[in-house]
Amino acid sequence: MECIFKVREQLEKIWELSESCSVSGTRRNRLITSMLFVSLNHCDAIQLLSQKKNFASSYALLRPLFETTFRAIWLHRCADDNQVAKCIETDDWKSAWKLVQEIESHTGNAPIFSKMWEELRDFMHSFTHGGIQNAARQISDDNFITPSLSDDEIFQLMQKVGLFSWTILGELIDLAENEDLIPIYEELGHTLQGWAFNKSSKKDVLTHASS
Repeated sequence: MECIFKVREQLEKIWELSESCSVSGTRRNRLITSMLFVSLNHCDAIQLLSQKKNFASSYALLRPLFETTFRAIWLHRCADDNQVAKCIETDDWKSAWKLVQEIESHTGNAPIFSKMWEELRDFMHSFTHGGIQNAARQISDDNFITPSLSDDEIFQLMQKVGLFSWTILGELIDLAENEDLIPIYEELGHTLQGWAFNKSSKKDVLTHASS
């Protein structure tokens, strides 16, 4: 599908731009940027696996993408120094649901990511942990072993990878305080709007996600 290649185009640009984002070397910033890098790698892997029609593995990475991104943004936008220190020292985290609610409350953004998590949480758990939801999508109606996702499911998967990777870039730019990259970031957002979101929803989704 064309959307898979649209995401690849976006990711190539984001990788290049991310290399221009140098942040101060505090313990907080090192952790946040490292986690954002992990999230971006998840985005990259989901796209590549989908391009190879390995949707079983691409779906399995969806929950780690959500959780790692929420943790990184929470550390950046919400956590105080004591909370950052506790995460570093214990690797103990609030639930993804609590993290995304705190993020959206603190930033004032529309509850886009929390709605995604709420709608997909049970499915993503099944995808990641070898449940029926993933297995059921790997056999055709006439009993051949092959991916059996609908075009709409593939599009929604790429839509999420596009939105998450764009959001990750925004966090990196903010951490680097590199205002020169903002026009390029906004241009990428307009391109993402053009293929990933319909006219009725794209403004709310991308405007609030970038705040």
